[in-house]
Amino acid sequence: MYGVQAPWVELFRTLHQDEWSDSCDDVLERWLERHPAERRWLDEFKHRTNNDWFVVSNEDLCRLYAIYRVTSTLLLCFQTGRADGMDWPGPAMTVDGFRSFHEQLGFQAANVTDYHPFFHEILSVTQSPDDESSIRIDEYVWPCLMLGDMMFCRAGCVVTGGASHVVKDIAESSKLYWTYRRKDRPYADESFGWGNKSQWRTPLRRDYRLANGFDFNIDGDTSLNESDGMIDDLPVETMIELIRNRCLIKTQLDDSDLCPYGFRYTEQV
Repeated sequence: MYGVQAPWVELFRTLHQDEWSDSCDDVLERWLERHPAERRWLDEFKHRTNNDWFVVSNEDLCRLYAIYRVTSTLLLCFQTGRADGMDWPGPAMTVDGFRSFHEQLGFQAANVTDYHPFFHEILSVTQSPDDESSIRIDEYVWPCLMLGDMMFCRAGCVVTGGASHVVKDIAESSKLYWTYRRKDRPYADESFGWGNKSQWRTPLRRDYRLANGFDFNIDGDTSLNESDGMIDDLPVETMIELIRNRCLIKTQLDDSDLCPYGFRYTEQV
């Protein structure tokens, strides 16, 4: 664990103590008052990487990962189920409180109404009788958070769509990768299998919005744009589906032991 992660590890552990009866808003406000340097660092990171995404260190990416672990914990109360094997619903949180905490840190809540997997995570699906019907958003469960042009947390959405674009049983229950914890579906990230301290040395996945498209998982070693046929025993188009959505949304496949972390993809619009 890096020393710069310590404030976030402290908050993460505090949130799991469940010592409040109504809301964790006071806990978050007190933490923000004690750690103003965290907002300054996020602002510095945003500007430092604005014109060169790769002016980063592993410490930077792991610090972002620690922040995302806190965010993932705050999202639990907006989910249902026991995919994490626990009845604990997560710390009590409102959508407004979730947004306010992150905006005070310098994140921006993006309101993008047309569905795109860069901005939106599918939580549940109403299957359209028209297989070719494109995916449309019916409801936002939590907001999308950006740090400049970097995606930090996709919006959780309820959608309607045709089976050529999204299949209900797959999109709602496939494993969600680059994800530390969920109540509603299987999940995995690169920290799994490491010790209590070493697991914090996990880098955050980075996706960036372009002027004419999107870059997914930019720190991956292998570009899917330069691949065809099969890759890691999967058709390239299936791996692209997985990289764009962080899960499968229409392809039926045993996804229990996939390893998509090393692949990147650029989408031109």
